[in-house]
This record gives sequence, C-alpha cells and structure tokens, in this order.
Amino acid sequence: MKIAEASEALQRIGLSRYEALVFVNLARAGATTAGDVARASGVNRVQTYRALEGLEARGLVEVTLDRPRRYAARAINEVFDMIADEKRSELEKLDGVRKTFLEAWPKLSGRTREPPTVRLQVIKGRAQIYRTLQQFVSTAKAEVLAFTTTKGLQRSFRAGINEALLAAMRRGVKARLAADINETNEVLMARVAKYVPLRHVDRQRARFIIVDRDSILAFLIQDEKTLRGDGETALWTNSPDFVKAHLEFFEKSWASGVPARRRLAALRAP
Repeated sequence: MKIAEASEALQRIGLSRYEALVFVNLARAGATTAGDVARASGVNRVQTYRALEGLEARGLVEVTLDRPRRYAARAINEVFDMIADEKRSELEKLDGVRKTFLEAWPKLSGRTREPPTVRLQVIKGRAQIYRTLQQFVSTAKAEVLAFTTTKGLQRSFRAGINEALLAAMRRGVKARLAADINETNEVLMARVAKYVPLRHVDRQRARFIIVDRDSILAFLIQDEKTLRGDGETALWTNSPDFVKAHLEFFEKSWASGVPARRRLAALRAP
C-alpha cells in the first residue's frame, strides 16, 4: 500500500487530511519531532502541530517528555480499535438523541397533517447520493429501470448498489439497464450483462434510475471527467410528470437500443 492510499483509507474512517498524512509518516519514521514529521509529510509546521494535537487528543499518538517533544504513532490495530470505539459511542449518542426526538417531536413540530403527495429532495455529494441510491434500489417492489454511464456503473459497484439490485431481482423485481457500450467499457458491460438485461444506446449520457414507475433519482451534472465528489448533485422526486417524461425517454431508448450481447459481439469482431 502506498502512502497516498494509506492516507485516503485513514480519511475514510474519520481522520482529517492532515491528520492522516502526519500519522502515516509518523508511523514510518518512528518516534520523532514535529519538525521532522512536517518535513517528511510535506505539511507545514502549523498544520502539523494542529494534526498532532488532534491525534494526541484522540489517543492515536503518544508523546514523550523529551525536549523537543517527540511523537510516536500507536500500533495500527490499536488505532482501529480506538476509532471503532469512537464510532460505537457516536452511534449510541445518536440513538439516544433519536429516541428523545421521536418522543418529543409531535408536540414540538406541531405537524398533524399528512406529508405532501408530491415530494422533491435535492441530494448533494457523491457519498450521500450513493447511500440514497442504495436505499432507493433496496425498496423496489416490482421494477428498476436505469439509464447510466461507465462512471455510474463503476461507482455503483464500489457503493454496493449492484448487490442491492441483485438482491431485489432475487425477490422478483424486474430490472433493465441502458448505457453506451463502447471499446473503453466492454469488459465492465459484459460483466453487468451476465446478470441484468442491458441494451446499448449510442452516445447517450443521461443518468437516472426509476423505481416502480412512481419515483426517480436523477443526476443533474453529467460532466464526469472534472466533477469532484462533493460537487455531484442529484434529485429524487415522485412527481408524476417528471417520472413519466423520463419513463417515456427510457422506453423509447430501450426499444431502439441494441441488446448487449449483439453490441459486444460487434465490438469484438475483427
């Protein structure tokens, strides 16, 4: 594992960017000074001291009484145990707050009416979008229709959405996917086509998923080459008109699309 990969992994479990960089380089160097860590990690001294203070406060690094002070990273298995304890504590607090709110909210909010029939939710950030998408697919009762892209499929695999879709299909949910199958993604598309009905639609970049023909999650930004994760935006709605328009677009594309097996065979032909 490279330093950058280790740093990214630590960020995913709750360390800041600078904390992760400092921790990895501290673990490589052994007990050393903040200045040495700053030079090794490429982080300026101010950010290094802040990162070390944060790591020390969480017990993830140990500090000697030498002058100058020297820091040492805790063993990585201990670090994961401590972070797991933090997460469990946070979940317990969250559960306690939720119970309190569930008991008090009816009086506090004063809401006695039914929620609106037509709803719309804007979702920002790739992580939140794909969490919502996984839940969305998991709730399907009859049908999932997806118009997607190479990046969309790759991210769906990483987010576990393919498992959610296959689980839904095992319950009897019907699924169909439409995408542009080309030379750059034929291996991925062949893998998908083994499990889900898939058709090729030439040079289309739309990204949306319709569940049970009554609600849709649509991606609003299509420029995947320069788009950062926090810039990705999607919307979910059960607006009948919006769903119907996208449903008609999907069905027309599906009717004119080329079955994946035929498209893949054409791409592989000499």
